[in-house]
Amino acid sequence: MTENRSTIVAVLKADEIIGTGHLMRVKSILNYFKDFNLCLVADSLSRALLPLCTEFSTTIVTTKENLAKSVLMLSPTLCIVDHYYLDSSFEEKLYPYTKVVVIDDLVNRKHQCHMLIDAWVLREPQEYEHLVNKDCILCVGREYNYVKEAFGKLVHTQSQSGLPRVLVNFGGSDPAHACLNTAMAIKAGKLNLKYEFTILSGMSNPDHDKIKDLLKDLPNTTVQRHCSDMPALFSKIDYAIGAAGGMNTERNVAGIPSIVVEIADNQKGVCDFVRKYNLGECLKVNELKDPTLVNATLQKLSANRSVYTQNCQKLYSKNGILNVVKRIKELLTID
Repeated sequence: MTENRSTIVAVLKADEIIGTGHLMRVKSILNYFKDFNLCLVADSLSRALLPLCTEFSTTIVTTKENLAKSVLMLSPTLCIVDHYYLDSSFEEKLYPYTKVVVIDDLVNRKHQCHMLIDAWVLREPQEYEHLVNKDCILCVGREYNYVKEAFGKLVHTQSQSGLPRVLVNFGGSDPAHACLNTAMAIKAGKLNLKYEFTILSGMSNPDHDKIKDLLKDLPNTTVQRHCSDMPALFSKIDYAIGAAGGMNTERNVAGIPSIVVEIADNQKGVCDFVRKYNLGECLKVNELKDPTLVNATLQKLSANRSVYTQNCQKLYSKNGILNVVKRIKELLTID
């Protein structure tokens, strides 16, 4: 452990099924705390994600029962918990010894923490009042998010091929096989003759090789596992097809019209929200296999591009990550 530096510990679950997005949003926050010793404690961590964990001086993978003991062994000043399967029964073990910050978006379990952050744009503080201790600081709603500042300052480039550029991405693991479904539609409908596609499969996506093989002979298609500079990639795309999670918020802040697809339980209702506020288009996972439907929906994005971009950028704060970091730094000054 690095000497003479206070320690921040992140606690999460990030495997082939769930949690890659949790790792990424925690990393976005910790990027502003590089003067601390950063540690990661997990009860599940995909080996494919280890290259994304280089900022952590210590990484511990243990059982759920030993998580609290492993955290306290590191003597942290702050612990950030981003884990759907942990609640107050875990947090109360840490609470007397370190500042506890919980990241949540489910509003379905009790917490014992010093601060809770929920970046769902419509979230209201009263939704958590019966779920947290009375002195918990609530940071919820549109003023908070985990989106890097660079996404709100993008300068979009022009397509060199003249074709609209479409990013396809469904997180780090894509358990719904949505990237593969979209790739099948691209090939079956020869959509690559109308659009230029970049498929970002994800570090833990089991379909990566299938997708790469399926599209290997098609022009105007690029398949890659991971991108280390997403803002730079976003500056080179016009539209996106992706999940309704954290990356959808990034796309909205960046003003990129998207086809949004709900692929997880915690994303239910997002498409109703997208339609209500006129933020983009929506499809279901199985509909991604239909090239005619995908093409028609992309055409709708094109026809309404300026409206969708304006509505998205109006709804989300470009300073969301700065607001999160500011509140955490304030918490660290409280005795």
